[in-house]
Amino acid sequence: ITGGDVNTISINYLAVIVSGILAMPIGALWYGPLFSKAWMREVGYTEEDLKKDFNPGKTYGLAVVGHILMALILAYLFALTGSATMMQGFQVGVSAWFGFVFLTMFINGLFERRSTKLLMINSGYQLANIIVFTIVLILWR
Repeated sequence: ITGGDVNTISINYLAVIVSGILAMPIGALWYGPLFSKAWMREVGYTEEDLKKDFNPGKTYGLAVVGHILMALILAYLFALTGSATMMQGFQVGVSAWFGFVFLTMFINGLFERRSTKLLMINSGYQLANIIVFTIVLILWR
């Protein structure tokens, strides 16, 4: 990634794709051994509920595409802001996470009457992704 000037934006698309794919094992760990029981309790699901009408190809496929797009937009933000160091990347990434992910989930959770615990589990997963995306995108420019 190079940047600061819209005319010189360069994005490493392989790093973007790898970042997006890495979100899947992070999610498997996050919503598996780390927080599966707490997450199911907070959303009111049982393991049987999760299996009903589940289309893994569609669900995981769209999740990968969504995460690749998140990584692409983060790479674009790094280029626009001229973020070249890990600290600069974390400043941009965590700011984007807080301003757009956390606060969106927080506001939606207010109206959906969701718990703070669910907010922390779900937004924490996306923060973990942003951190990994930042490491990959900044180191693999």
